[in-house]
Amino acid sequence: MATTKEFDPLAYIENAFLDRPGKDANGKAERNGHSKAVKFRKTQLSAPRPRRSKDVPSQTVLDPHLKELLELLPKNIEFLGRFFNDSVTSNYYEGDFKESREDLIRRLLDPVLTLEEASRLLGVCPATVRRYTNRGWLEHQRTEGGQRRFRLSHVVKFVSEHGRLPQD
Repeated sequence: MATTKEFDPLAYIENAFLDRPGKDANGKAERNGHSKAVKFRKTQLSAPRPRRSKDVPSQTVLDPHLKELLELLPKNIEFLGRFFNDSVTSNYYEGDFKESREDLIRRLLDPVLTLEEASRLLGVCPATVRRYTNRGWLEHQRTEGGQRRFRLSHVVKFVSEHGRLPQD
């Protein structure tokens, strides 16, 4: 009498997420009972290249005023954070401030971005940004409603680690 394998639903579900093919009776790789080539989930980033718009000529993103501000920021932000305090300002407002000076500067320099904003900065569709987060390549936080939010610093880190130049 042939013994039947006991069905383990948890093992069945876990095996669906493993990146290894099963074998059929002839030793060929099978997928869902069919002898086919098995596609594996990507474990390394092969990001699509952002494409330059053909309709708009190359333009600078930062106007001269913003470029100047960007150059002045490092030394002046340090100065604003250390030299001044809230003693004078607090005389004009009731109660405590909702955030410290350090938190205020952090919020301004490293803003929280939506999925749309992150995808626009990266030059890819929102689904691609979701894939990046699902694979752990791009850090993100979730709101109480389950929405993805990104810090500008995380997007910059992602670009420095995985960035690719656009195709011409």
